[in-house]
Amino acid sequence: MNDSSAHAADSADEGPDAAIGQLELVEYPHPALRRVSRPVVRIDDELRDAVRQMFEIMYAEQGVGLAANQVALPYRLFIVNTEGRPDAGEELVFINPQLSRPRGTALQEEGCLSLPGVRMDVRRPERVRVKAYSLAGEVIDADLDGFLARVVQHEFDHIEGRLFTDRLSEASAMEAERALDGFREIFAGMQARGELPNDRQIVARLDALERVRCQA
Repeated sequence: MNDSSAHAADSADEGPDAAIGQLELVEYPHPALRRVSRPVVRIDDELRDAVRQMFEIMYAEQGVGLAANQVALPYRLFIVNTEGRPDAGEELVFINPQLSRPRGTALQEEGCLSLPGVRMDVRRPERVRVKAYSLAGEVIDADLDGFLARVVQHEFDHIEGRLFTDRLSEASAMEAERALDGFREIFAGMQARGELPNDRQIVARLDALERVRCQA
């Protein structure tokens, strides 16, 4: 999670590269994290490899879920394994998910791989229905509850451009804002030193990736 090394800056003449390539976890306030992801209309070998990389990154960071925009991909998909280990649990891939029928409410602590070290209590529905597609194109239609329901809702927020800090109480949000200010300062410093692409370059690459696999 702490490795935020950048892709090479895109050439103004050649334009951004639309190949997915090697993925890396991005941290707040990377522009991909606030971008509403677009539905995927093309599943190809590159996307399958991206999902494989996402699981590797998630396990390495000891996470239980990871959304595509957390690895700077503008696609409406996320992965989950509530055990957080490659040798346990079930690896789930949700493509173009929709959530409905929220029921109940529960307060539980959450964290985020893109906000390392920040953990806060978040109130969410206890149960929810998800409809999506698997990586094999099979329909997923399931009622979820407990921890799996929470993880799916957390990752769904990501592809909607939301962070769990958006759901905090006013007092908790003020506390979290101090941490977010620190992330902003670090990110701006890395961009200023050329260690990360600037926002224009990042957005141009996201646009290029969208054109390859997303509907207009």
